[in-house]
Amino acid sequence: MKKFSVFIILSILLFSNNSNSDQKDVIKNLMQRPLNYLDLGIINLERDMERSIDRIISRYTSRLLANLIGDRKEEVEMAVIYNWRKTAVTASISIPMSSGLGENDYLSSSNKCREIFDDVRHNLLRSQPESSLSESQVASYLVEKFYPPSNQPWTLPEDYRKSLVKLVLLEVVLRPTNKYALSKAVLPVSCNGNLAEEKGDIKVVHNTTIQ
Repeated sequence: MKKFSVFIILSILLFSNNSNSDQKDVIKNLMQRPLNYLDLGIINLERDMERSIDRIISRYTSRLLANLIGDRKEEVEMAVIYNWRKTAVTASISIPMSSGLGENDYLSSSNKCREIFDDVRHNLLRSQPESSLSESQVASYLVEKFYPPSNQPWTLPEDYRKSLVKLVLLEVVLRPTNKYALSKAVLPVSCNGNLAEEKGDIKVVHNTTIQ
């Protein structure tokens, strides 16, 4: 009986050691995987977009309903992806709407979309020293996001910095809630552009029509 117990203990220890060894191999493998700068930029943009959601909800939610901000955040969808076909990084935020997306609301919904775009954009750029929106301000912000602090090339050629600005797009989608979409047969409204785009030049897509 003692021999059997010893055998069991040795087996458990051996299995445990093998298991730990396997885990260490996985850790070593993960540590050897390079994090490229595109991945780094997407991760940093995701983090900043998450922060912007709180500010957008707080702005468009009554102070009396401030305690619902956490619940409202659950309704907001956010993603940052690289589109290989378009060669663009798209930071997208989708906000549910219960009214204001009908055909007669084209102008107001377009303005609303651009307004939220502008709010998100300024929230992303708020750490930049420049107070006025400019391509240079946006380029500096994106260099911070796509390059690690130890290797931020402030002397990048101007053409490269401009291309970096054009590479990253912000998209805002005003989507109808399920109840609103079923009752009024309305479609989402979206607007998009790069972070240096003038507010009036931000493209608006409404019922497949581009302004």
